[in-house]
Amino acid sequence: MARFTVHGRTQQECQQALDDLRRLLDVEVTLPPTDRLGGSWIARATRKAPDHEVRGLAVR
Repeated sequence: MARFTVHGRTQQECQQALDDLRRLLDVEVTLPPTDRLGGSWIARATRKAPDHEVRGLAVR
């Protein structure tokens, strides 16, 4: 699973970065833009690995 975090000085800037990420990658928003975690705006999203993607080492 891939995790992404975007930051912004304003809510609008953070939302725009999140929208760009959603447009470029198939991600699911896990935290909409918020400023409650500190001084700046932050948002988070995740993308699950495709089922056919090999993860780790193959052992035979």
